[in-house]
Amino acid sequence: MQVDLNKLKTFYILAGTKSYTRCGDKMCLTQSAVSHAIKKLETDLGFDLVDRQVRQFRLTREGEFLYRRCAGIFNRIEDTLDGLVAGKELPVSINLGAPVEFGSSVLIKGMTPFFLDHPHIHIDFMLAPQLLDPLLMDELDIIVDCVPHVHDDLVSIPLLREEYAVIASPAYVREKNIGAVPDLKLCNLLSFDRELTWWKNFINGLEEASDFGFEKITRISNVRGIINAALESLGVGFVPRYTVLKELEKGLLLELFPETGVLNDQINIYLKKRNFEKQVFKDLINHIKSLKLN
Repeated sequence: MQVDLNKLKTFYILAGTKSYTRCGDKMCLTQSAVSHAIKKLETDLGFDLVDRQVRQFRLTREGEFLYRRCAGIFNRIEDTLDGLVAGKELPVSINLGAPVEFGSSVLIKGMTPFFLDHPHIHIDFMLAPQLLDPLLMDELDIIVDCVPHVHDDLVSIPLLREEYAVIASPAYVREKNIGAVPDLKLCNLLSFDRELTWWKNFINGLEEASDFGFEKITRISNVRGIINAALESLGVGFVPRYTVLKELEKGLLLELFPETGVLNDQINIYLKKRNFEKQVFKDLINHIKSLKLN
């Protein structure tokens, strides 16, 4: 049986992205060209690889089998090519993902020493709240995330614990006479969402006796916006503590209720297993682990 390896690679990318459009983007092909390549491969093999009887993308049983085998084949090819150029410091491009605030405040600010030590490595940054799907679809090579991910294809590396703080300006504290947690019911809470999922680490850490309702909520879609709103005395915010260290030190913001048992998040590094043993990723991971939140 003669099979065109280019068409086999197109199928492998399509099965991984589950989208003709995304597959075309990754391979610099039109959607029509991807579809034609898959149909030609199916003709050569003598059976369907994609189940076209359903609305959502789904592989046939034969397609699933071929995809699993292709993963091993193309990973071995990639490993072989990496072995050929090992130590030659040829140009390498990496796509790194992280939450917006952590990426801009910690990662990007701390990357200069890495680039000086590894001038052959180029990194593009994707700062976004949803990072798992782009990683699984190979749109990202490695991510740093406080959202826990469990997947057979991924390696998880503990990075650090993310502490949170309830913040408000001194003027707002005086205006609302905030002295205890129940006083927040008279305050405007600054949150990513009106359901206060963003505040869950604070709310879930409260004792049952402290349970009360929240009436006024202003939705702000990023951490820096919440910080600026708190600085302008628009309400009480809940943010990663490292993001307001300077404001707390200068007295521009106050940390409220530091004695409460606010829950922390675990920040991890995630990448595909096939990349975990590559030296370029080992070097990048070691550098990220050396970064400090302050």
